[in-house]
Amino acid sequence: MGKKEIKPERAHQVPDLKEYSIYQQEIEKLKKLCSSIQKEKSKEVSQALKNYVIFRLVGVSENLLKSMTAHLIDEFKISAASMLKGDMVELHLDQLNELKSENITMGKIVTTTFGLSNAIQIALIFEKINGMKESPAVKKKRKEGRIQTSMLFFDWLQELSPIKKEKEDLFREADELLKDRNDITHNVTDYHASADSLLTKIIWWQGLINMMWFASYIHLSHNRKKLQEQNAIICEQIFDMK
Repeated sequence: MGKKEIKPERAHQVPDLKEYSIYQQEIEKLKKLCSSIQKEKSKEVSQALKNYVIFRLVGVSENLLKSMTAHLIDEFKISAASMLKGDMVELHLDQLNELKSENITMGKIVTTTFGLSNAIQIALIFEKINGMKESPAVKKKRKEGRIQTSMLFFDWLQELSPIKKEKEDLFREADELLKDRNDITHNVTDYHASADSLLTKIIWWQGLINMMWFASYIHLSHNRKKLQEQNAIICEQIFDMK
């Protein structure tokens, strides 16, 4: 019997999706920094800026993903039981009143119980949100030894995307970026790609997050008749589907 500890103070830290534009502005600033890196003559300064861009990009994106997951859980009334392991949660009595705050929602509470710092975790959470399941046998095939080579959620996005997996594997690209951030943070390594490659990476990551949001929202709202026409337009524009 597993227990998840609920910490209301963390729920306050989950941003509202209405702050989306703020995070997009932060990512735009990182794009501009790539131009500064190109012009920078000092190798030390250039390297420090590259490391900062990767670190900041993933940090901003993690908050954006939290706001997305919280919003989807609340908007589509996804049950906490379907998102959390175990059948009980733990809450300190002195924190009970905090749950009455208008700023705290079920989506935010659930979101605080998991991390979004690597591609596997991101995929698992969005698989639960979208109600995706596969057999243990199929899951096992997604590994080569101890190395995870694919995830159901990213394969689903890949099928929606005009980009073929052979040309660009969404899971591996995301996994690589997030591991780069972790290595810079914990293993004191450097990001060695060029400023142009870094800019391309930022644009790609920004596009992937948008795809994650639209694909999930459209999938979850497919039974809402009022949104069918709107969803069809979004599908065509975002995923090149006609």
